[in-house]
Amino acid sequence: MDNKEQNNREIRKEQDKMNPEDLPKYIQSFIHLFNKKKFKKLPERREWDHEINLMDEAPKELNVKAYTMTLKEEEALNQ
Repeated sequence: MDNKEQNNREIRKEQDKMNPEDLPKYIQSFIHLFNKKKFKKLPERREWDHEINLMDEAPKELNVKAYTMTLKEEEALNQ
């Protein structure tokens, strides 16, 4: 048995603390995707994976807000 198989068996044995009844019904069948212990590393590379190369002129940071604010709210935030 290789290391990957052993890890998968250990993951299946471990109890997950998430209770399926706490999730909406349409998500309950996907509870295995929410197991934190199972997500210890990224999936292996696939042929369709690709790199996103930004242009040299692309800004390093964007000065944007996650949501709109009123002028009063923005002034209060900046103080």
